[in-house]
Amino acid sequence: MVDTQRRQNPHVATPFELGGITVIPGERSDIRVKISELYTAVPVTVPLTVVNGASPGPRLFVTAAIHGNEINGIEIVRRIRAEVDPQLLRGTLLLVAIANPIAFMNLSRDLPDGRDLNRFFPGRDLGSMASHIAAALFDKVIRRADYGIDLHTAAAGRTNLPHVRADMKFPQVRRLAAAFGCEVVFDMTGEKGMLRNAATRLGIPTIVYEAGEPLKFQLGPIEQGVTGVKNVMSELGMYDFPRVSPAFQVNVDDHKWIRAEKGGIMMLQIKPGDLVDKGDVIAINTKPFGAEVMRLKAPHAGLVVGTSTMPMVIPGSAVCHLVKLGSRLRPLRAMLKKKPLRFE
Repeated sequence: MVDTQRRQNPHVATPFELGGITVIPGERSDIRVKISELYTAVPVTVPLTVVNGASPGPRLFVTAAIHGNEINGIEIVRRIRAEVDPQLLRGTLLLVAIANPIAFMNLSRDLPDGRDLNRFFPGRDLGSMASHIAAALFDKVIRRADYGIDLHTAAAGRTNLPHVRADMKFPQVRRLAAAFGCEVVFDMTGEKGMLRNAATRLGIPTIVYEAGEPLKFQLGPIEQGVTGVKNVMSELGMYDFPRVSPAFQVNVDDHKWIRAEKGGIMMLQIKPGDLVDKGDVIAINTKPFGAEVMRLKAPHAGLVVGTSTMPMVIPGSAVCHLVKLGSRLRPLRAMLKKKPLRFE
């Protein structure tokens, strides 16, 4: 009913109803939305904040912890909640601090049955636990929005330079990706079942912010994520946050993980944000007694956007995520001498 009122009166702020609670314009409400049940029949709920602006405008969802061990996004959502005054907001914010509470309680990326929730959107009622949870989130929250930001970190044993992932063939996705303000934007379609993929194809342009590593609060990635969400809100006309622009921004689609060739204990010689030339040593691999086994070298020049955080490797272990920059490498090197990329 309230969504019908919004369509009929786009220039008037309307109430927002979710989970049996109505949030009137100019107010904020913390709601728990049921998504599943435990073995004991106890409901599993998602903590969600609806900030309904006093003035009309777009609806933006921001989700965190779809992977339960990726917690930098939780703090980003909490800070946005604290800083946005509903009386000054134009439109509605749907802030999902912990989208996968079952995995979060287990300090795990995936659900107890081993399924990755971010491969099951938009979900369906007649399926696995992941399908049920995805459908509940998608139907109750995502479908109600006009735009979206999904917050992630690297998987266990890895860390990421803050960057945006976006399907750049969609103009409104390109708009969000540019506005967010990360120096690096990956042009990536995304796998089937990912939230950003499913939402974008439904007409809800959505981007992903990737930063840092799991099971940590990291100040640099958190602050950059908060700034990015504010930038998007400013771009969409939702709030008068000052825009913060990066010194540069590159869109990339040529990248790969450099992998270990032998087993052993590896000492990284690089970190996310570094520029390397072809032949530079990425890591030194040793035996337990300290004897050097080999030196892993960069196959081409580029920007390091991710690394392993584990010293132990076997042949094929991912060590360094390297972006090929081509002719952009030289001007980027000059920029980074003046202002290195902030990681921590």
